[in-house]
Amino acid sequence: MKKIGLALFFVMSVWAWADEPVASDASATQAPANDEAVRNAERERLTRARQQLDTQYREDMKTCYQYFDVTNCRLKARDRRIEANALLRKEELEFNANERQIQAEQARRAVAERNSEAERKKSEAERAAAIAASKDRADANAQKQIDHALQGTKRGDYEQKQREAAQHREDVAKKLRERNKEPAAPLPVPTR
Repeated sequence: MKKIGLALFFVMSVWAWADEPVASDASATQAPANDEAVRNAERERLTRARQQLDTQYREDMKTCYQYFDVTNCRLKARDRRIEANALLRKEELEFNANERQIQAEQARRAVAERNSEAERKKSEAERAAAIAASKDRADANAQKQIDHALQGTKRGDYEQKQREAAQHREDVAKKLRERNKEPAAPLPVPTR
């Protein structure tokens, strides 16, 4: 009788112990705990509770073999284990849901950081492109003014032809740089 009372006391203490963190989990759901040490401690506590539950069940089963009505004792021990396991499982599910929320938030932050970094680089590239385009427009405008001033003179015609030739050379060089095909293999040497 003492052993059953002791087993019942232990199961009740596990239940009381299991009910205690539920109140703290309610506050953890309101403000998810970001502290890694607190989460590790909670994970360890749940692991210890699971091991303690299994150990207690094995001890209860051993004590049942000392009684005449072994089957009834085993059924009661199994029922106590199922009830305690249900409470512990509820806590584990809440903890795991909280962990998933924290991990999802960390993933969202990482994506946001990558996106902000990409947007910053994109805006810098756009700014550089806008500056280059502005410089090109200014150069084209200056050249246009020079062309307008030299228009109709032989010197103007000569410089126009020089600019066109330079532009043609740049276009040809650009086409050669863009060409990504390798030259074809040479024809085989004819043999007799």
